[in-house]
Amino acid sequence: MKMYGDPGKRLLEIPEQVYPILPQPWWKSTLNAMQNNRLYVFVLVILIGTGIAIAFINRDTAHQQNDIITDNQGWIILKSLGWNTKYAADDQNTYNDGIQQYQSMNNKKSQLHENVNHMKYHHPPTSDDSQKLSQRFHPVNNHRRSRALSQNSNSITTTENNLSYQTTTQTSTSTTSKIATTSGMNTTTNGVEINLTLYIDTIYPYGKSNKAIISANYSFPGPPIEAYEGDILVIRVINQLDVPTTMHWHGLYQTTTPDMDGAVGITQCAIPPKNEMIYKFKAEPAGTAWYHGHLLERYTDGLYGPLIIHQRNEPNQDKYDSEQVLMVADWYNLQAHTQLLPWYLNPNNTDGNEPSPDAIVVNGKFTEALTISVSNSARIRFRIINTAAFSMYTVSIDGLPLHIIELDQVDTLPYTVNSFNINVAQRVSFYIDLSELSLEYTASGNLSTSAIYIRFQAMLSMYPVDILNYIPPYEQQRYPYPTFFNPLYLAILSFNGTNSTPSYTASSTTPALQNTVTPIDTNILAARPFYQNTTGIPNATYYLSLVIAFYTSANGINYAYLNNVTYSSDANYMSMTPAPTQGITSDEYAPLLYQMVTKSNNLGIPSPRIEPGSSLPTIQSDGYGHYLVPYEAIVDIYLNNTDTGEHPFHLHGHKFWIIATSDYPSAEFLYAGNYIQRDTVSVPALGWAKIRYVANKPGAWLFHCHIEWHMSAGLALAFITSPQQLLAEGYTISSDEQKLCQALQKFNKKQNSK
Repeated sequence: MKMYGDPGKRLLEIPEQVYPILPQPWWKSTLNAMQNNRLYVFVLVILIGTGIAIAFINRDTAHQQNDIITDNQGWIILKSLGWNTKYAADDQNTYNDGIQQYQSMNNKKSQLHENVNHMKYHHPPTSDDSQKLSQRFHPVNNHRRSRALSQNSNSITTTENNLSYQTTTQTSTSTTSKIATTSGMNTTTNGVEINLTLYIDTIYPYGKSNKAIISANYSFPGPPIEAYEGDILVIRVINQLDVPTTMHWHGLYQTTTPDMDGAVGITQCAIPPKNEMIYKFKAEPAGTAWYHGHLLERYTDGLYGPLIIHQRNEPNQDKYDSEQVLMVADWYNLQAHTQLLPWYLNPNNTDGNEPSPDAIVVNGKFTEALTISVSNSARIRFRIINTAAFSMYTVSIDGLPLHIIELDQVDTLPYTVNSFNINVAQRVSFYIDLSELSLEYTASGNLSTSAIYIRFQAMLSMYPVDILNYIPPYEQQRYPYPTFFNPLYLAILSFNGTNSTPSYTASSTTPALQNTVTPIDTNILAARPFYQNTTGIPNATYYLSLVIAFYTSANGINYAYLNNVTYSSDANYMSMTPAPTQGITSDEYAPLLYQMVTKSNNLGIPSPRIEPGSSLPTIQSDGYGHYLVPYEAIVDIYLNNTDTGEHPFHLHGHKFWIIATSDYPSAEFLYAGNYIQRDTVSVPALGWAKIRYVANKPGAWLFHCHIEWHMSAGLALAFITSPQQLLAEGYTISSDEQKLCQALQKFNKKQNSK
């Protein structure tokens, strides 16, 4: 039986960093007493229960006034409950021995949740409690949501895809704040503060694989985080790994919180082992976002999860009754940073071939292991998130049109397609209506069935090798016969609430769908924004041309380049070129954002200037991949891809208009004044893309290819947006941020002395 985490750990072996607020002598003596005296534990529980009861009486009074109170002592108590939940998961959660079956939490785990909930409420929730909650937190069209929160459980369970998510929740506002973010959501105008904790540690989820998964809260993928737009998310990330880590909130604006973006070396120091960082930021913009590790290729090894930000009035909410989140990813049999990256960035890899994935997983399950059971009349919204390290996919559902309604947190008018492409880090939402199922699949059709396939077809053009017949040289032979990558992933959509499988073969010819189109390009530029831009799109005031290239460096390694610069950062363990000695430096303990404050007038980056070929001032760099951008500049970026592969470029903290690409050049004129916005653009192979963004957020913002191997090879740059405006808005380096950098320095010094 495979257990979560390290089975050698005991509950009372709690690192000091878990309780930074409590005086150490108090809790240390408490723990020692708990280890030796059960009566002490009993008395302590009674005292804690009394304290919580008093706090909740005060809380109820505050709730009557529609206020949320913050109780630091309650925050600490619930943190300790999080540790109990975590280690109970170590002991109670099991996976089937087969690599394709994820087993749900057992009855003993459910009993644990009852106890946790009982400790928070001091009595089982009554109908009166439920009525109070529904009055205060009842969302718009809440009956349409398929996710449920048990009265006696704090775990979020999505039943349709057989994947049980468990979130450890620390709520300084109140327990009802958590309920509001999962099954109910609040409907207040100003939003509420939502407090969560993510433990970053390793698990071994598959009985036939000894590969460790880097997980959040001991689940793969990590637990879903949900909020309403405008809520404040306070997320405590505790690093239980033996190496530094971080967390990036992909798609979030981070307006006025540039230090919460989670990009190591850009906005923060890495979180050392047995340390933590509290991220606090506004949940905006609404839509399908995600969170993932942003250091040491962590998300390639499983450190990611969904981050869904709802609107109180969803633009297309009348089109669907329930929701599903599907996170599609590459699976590698080997660890990314310690085993695959050394092979990739190696003189022996003369062609610079990226590591080829071994399989595809969706929501942590392998092909044909994921079943979504629905009723015949269901109208379902699917939120598709490409969390792969490398692969692009074509998504389709047999016999059903897909009505696209969201692209990268931008709502669209329903755009009906038969399939679509999705590149790394992009998100696409669509709804289906089972009443539109092709007659071929009904009782009278040739393919009569009670279930159909959801297809994720990896695009073979992405891979530099014949992946269907290729075995990477680093792979160990596990079987007497060769095993090859299967580029077709099949999930099962089962009707009538059953778990039936399709009665037809996956290789059967699927019927053509009426009244649908196939998008011209990966970015789906023909989709129209739901909210029409009545004032038009501002004209560009600055320009930047970037050439994407790969070639062999002097050391024989094939690196990636933007304008002949491969991005290096000691903080990211990307030391491909000598670090600058003046201006912005590659300092592991001084992220770019901090340097913008400490030496705002000495960054060594030229101001924009007019150059041949453009009537607009061209954004300049320091020659090391740092570009100085004036505040509120409207920048046209022309990405010229000289590589034979397609590249998904993501801009942190912003959206941009995609004006056109070489796959759809006429889009620039067809949609003038109303281009679609995204935060990740797919740049065609040997082609180009033209985007425009407004630099209205002072800070340091990473712009990079989201293929993990290319990011590690240096295909990135940083926009340094107006240090003067950053200072004018009052940004300072907090004491907590300074202490985190000091802790990292202390850890590295200790490691180097070994």
